[in-house]
Amino acid sequence: MRRILMACLPIPVLVAAAPSVPGPEVVVQRQIEAFNAHDLEAFLATFGEDLEMAALPGGPGSSSGKARLRELYGERFRRNPDLRATVLDRMVSGTFVIQRERISGRAGKAPLEATVIYQVKAGAIRRMWTLGD
Repeated sequence: MRRILMACLPIPVLVAAAPSVPGPEVVVQRQIEAFNAHDLEAFLATFGEDLEMAALPGGPGSSSGKARLRELYGERFRRNPDLRATVLDRMVSGTFVIQRERISGRAGKAPLEATVIYQVKAGAIRRMWTLGD
């Protein structure tokens, strides 16, 4: 009986590179840059469709969804052509980005400082809490 030995030839394996998901800090920074550019579509692209927003403590009722965000920020960008956010401090903890921001360019109003907590999952901001006095 004859034995035939077959050489094991390496077979190229094609591994599809999984699209990389940006980290929380990158997503929030993109949001700030789009905000400052008044690029509503790029700004909205950083948020998940299921976005939840709230002002804490005991601020106005919470809002949800990109449609509401489009309404709020579309109007703010139109009314405040010099609107700009400056990040004063930033801390990242897991899926959370906590930052102190200065918002300037609000027509007829003084700049304000706010602390904002963003929760980022799967490359999009899913929750956003604004802390006020």
